[in-house]
Amino acid sequence: MFSVLRVALGAMVLAGILVSLTGPVAAAHVPTTDGTSTIRQDGSLVRYELELDYDTFTKAAGLGRLPRGAQDAEREAFLESHRARLTSYLADRLTVSLDGAPCAAELDDTGITKRQKFLYARLLLIHRCPGSGSGEFTVRYGVFSEADAIGAEHTNMVDYELGGSGGSDVFDAGNRELRVGRSDAGQRESRAGETGFLSSTGRFVAMGLEHILLGIDHVLFLVLLLLGAQGWRSVVRLATSFTVAHSVTLALAVLGWVEVPAEIVEPLIALSIVYVAVENIARGESRHRVLVVFGFGLLHGLGFAGALSFTDDFTGRLLVSLLSFNLGIELGQLAIVLLVFPLLLLARRYSWSTVAHIGATGVVGVVGLAWFVERLLAPGGAA
Repeated sequence: MFSVLRVALGAMVLAGILVSLTGPVAAAHVPTTDGTSTIRQDGSLVRYELELDYDTFTKAAGLGRLPRGAQDAEREAFLESHRARLTSYLADRLTVSLDGAPCAAELDDTGITKRQKFLYARLLLIHRCPGSGSGEFTVRYGVFSEADAIGAEHTNMVDYELGGSGGSDVFDAGNRELRVGRSDAGQRESRAGETGFLSSTGRFVAMGLEHILLGIDHVLFLVLLLLGAQGWRSVVRLATSFTVAHSVTLALAVLGWVEVPAEIVEPLIALSIVYVAVENIARGESRHRVLVVFGFGLLHGLGFAGALSFTDDFTGRLLVSLLSFNLGIELGQLAIVLLVFPLLLLARRYSWSTVAHIGATGVVGVVGLAWFVERLLAPGGAA
């Protein structure tokens, strides 16, 4: 009787850990959209090139959608024919001001661009600022805000040369404003300007942390590795192998040196969960697991790269942003290890742990298999 209760309690504990870490099983990722902002100042003119997910943007701007089979030329013409509507949409959501005075905006050009087979609307805005163009610039970004109800989180990677300085930043729900430059008196007025490097770096770290903690497939993969690990030495070996592998492909993909379609990467990430689950049940941690984890880590790195979009070439600013994002991923990974593995070691002291281990591994494996089938059949391989 007591043994049955212990088994049930162990299963409930492990299930609770998995549920608290993974949330709803219906989806492996929080829906997101991305975009880029390239901001360049030329005297009193500010050129702002904005790229946004094409279908999301046309829907949010009230243009509707073209048929799925529409050609690129039709999509470009569709944007151009609605230039007045696009100008009106952006006027309230993207503003540039100099020392508090608004800069007059004009939509100078529209077009489309493709990155990793995803289609983006490209919009070039010219902002004419008062005076000579020296002072403190404020960029306020409200595209795809809550009012647009797009049903997904939105991040926009910013690369700017403005107000006598340059850098990278991120616009998201928690950061809708960028301030750079100096006042006429030669003193920085904005605290954001004083700590711009640290604050933007912190936002990339937070993005990486959020991406792994909310990327449930990555979390489940790590949990399976911990379930099969024999001790802390094993955890260190596996975590190091996974870290090195995903860091390599994350960098190569973000820099544009490696490009693998999401419809290939995402199903394989789900399949990595199934493989490790089966191996855990069939024979436990194998001699070759470090190499297997390295191979799967390469796939997960490509998945991590989906959260970042940059349009500029390799620069020091891009490198800092990339390293900061990767640091966030490593911190999230460390948090998972430090939270889960001590609990698993504690559970292994009891006789019911073997049954609970197999049950938890089986549940995760079934979830991974469901994701694999879903992603294999879904258009574009989306999770």
